[in-house]
Amino acid sequence: MKTKIGGQAVIEGVMMRGERSMALSVRDEMGRIREETYRLPEKKPWYRKVPFLRGIVNLVISMADGFKIIGKSAEVMAEDVDTSEGKGFGGIMFMSVLLGLLLAVALFIIVPTAVTTAIFELSKLDEVRYAWLKSLIEGVCKLLVLIGYMGGISRMQEIRRVFMYHGAEHKTIACYEAEMPLTVENVQKCSRYHDRCGTSFIVFVVVLSVVLMMVLDVIFVACNVDVFVRQSNWWLRALLKIALLPVTAGFSYEMLMLLARSNFVLFRPLKWLGKQFQKLTTREPDDGMCEVAIRSFNNVLEMDADVTIPEKHFEQAISLQQFRARLEESGIAQKMDKADLDWLLCVILNVKRSDLQKDIKIPFGWTIKLEKYAGRIAEGEPLQYVLGNTEFYGRTFEVNPSVLIPRPETELVTEQAVKRTNSHSRVLDMCCGSGAIGITIAMERGAKVTLSDVSAEALKVAKANAKKLKAKCSFVQGDMFGNVKGKYDVIVCNPPYVKSQAMTELEEKVKQEPSSALDGGEDGLKYYRIIAQEAPRFLTSEGTLILEIGYDQGAEVTALMKERFDEVTLLRDYAGLDRIVVATKVKRQAMGAESAKKGAKRSRT
Repeated sequence: MKTKIGGQAVIEGVMMRGERSMALSVRDEMGRIREETYRLPEKKPWYRKVPFLRGIVNLVISMADGFKIIGKSAEVMAEDVDTSEGKGFGGIMFMSVLLGLLLAVALFIIVPTAVTTAIFELSKLDEVRYAWLKSLIEGVCKLLVLIGYMGGISRMQEIRRVFMYHGAEHKTIACYEAEMPLTVENVQKCSRYHDRCGTSFIVFVVVLSVVLMMVLDVIFVACNVDVFVRQSNWWLRALLKIALLPVTAGFSYEMLMLLARSNFVLFRPLKWLGKQFQKLTTREPDDGMCEVAIRSFNNVLEMDADVTIPEKHFEQAISLQQFRARLEESGIAQKMDKADLDWLLCVILNVKRSDLQKDIKIPFGWTIKLEKYAGRIAEGEPLQYVLGNTEFYGRTFEVNPSVLIPRPETELVTEQAVKRTNSHSRVLDMCCGSGAIGITIAMERGAKVTLSDVSAEALKVAKANAKKLKAKCSFVQGDMFGNVKGKYDVIVCNPPYVKSQAMTELEEKVKQEPSSALDGGEDGLKYYRIIAQEAPRFLTSEGTLILEIGYDQGAEVTALMKERFDEVTLLRDYAGLDRIVVATKVKRQAMGAESAKKGAKRSRT
């Protein structure tokens, strides 16, 4: 069962066009399918019914509608970028597509002309006598340029996804024409190639253009009109080809319609050629893409069959005040700090906090995302986990529930380490978590930094942050000093220091963080004892140990470190609370104990 419904792949979606309606379905960043439908004029004007002329008209209309639909899909995807630029995104996409088309046209003129000129100059062929050969060479070059252009842009991830949606569009139409129920499973069984594809149309235009120019070249030579033949007048040939484009487009359209209705043996080579080029412009889609194409196709089927079905349009943006009111009504606003909500809005909408007093318009897609994020925060999930990152020492670090969220106090610890390092320093960031401390030191000072943690998941996050920030660091997995080797000029550590019995008294947000990064044992000093015992043998003679501590642990941790170090300093944070212990100059007896251990080990071996 043949259908007149055709389609076009767009950014993360598919447009389908029938006789009376057109539908656009786009999957937004939240995974929802957004839909917009339009009614088309009931009666076609006479010029859209005249053979050959209708091909030219349909080409112009299809291009205009195509730009419009691309702009519409771009508006949905612009919500993924930045609301401050969303209004102009459709225009940007339009200009991008237009510039791309202009570039393609330039390639189709410049490259074939240059290659043909070079061949004729090298071979010394008479350009008038062999004018037809010139057109043939130009035609072959155009096809090669077309292959290279399509193959090149298909390597771009965004374009590749458009080509996958192109495949979904073809499969959906093929499924309907095979009289199979329009399900994702059935659609995936069908071919991604279709006789009425626009790619085949482009190929036919190129082929017919070549044939037409070859015929005209023979006529020009026979009539002694060589002005369009000589290579020095290449620009006249280019203008002639552009002038003939409507003619070739009209013929190509009729050929496309004919090939779609017939499988006559003489037509098969052209069908085969179109299919080969469709291999470049279509890719196998995933199930979600097929679902989008089916929705678009069904919308057109229903609207073509029932003229009473109203048009649908994408949901409109709402004001910031309306969004806040929505959160109030749902009870979400009452469960979260206003500061968290403001910060969430600033990050997601990419605006300053002062801008929140203005009449900001929030695109519909973002309202869904913001409401979802706000709901997670209201349920006790830390804002940083919801966003997936946090700011630390002027940089953005990825965080997730497998790592502790770096605090402002930890920046003071990092500052102390940065002061004591240079490009020649060897630094160990133990219990590194997200890697915020060690990576910052590496980037600020160019030091040789090793990051260690007992958690493999935490090290994944640290490695990801180092890669993203282009920090050169090494990584070791182990429990405290377990797999650490060598000596360091600086050891910095923010170990677990919450008393076990106090874990249940922590804020709900803090409880969402990994307990292994918080629980410091019965008295909160478990890991400080290990550090005091083991750190001396991993420090150089003038090495420094820098520790973050709990606000009430200053005296106890200082006492532990004084057993092994000659100089121990207690520093406070911005709130005037004990927060950092800096220990230097390892005591001789500590070094002696280490030497004794090594001697005993040698004697045993």
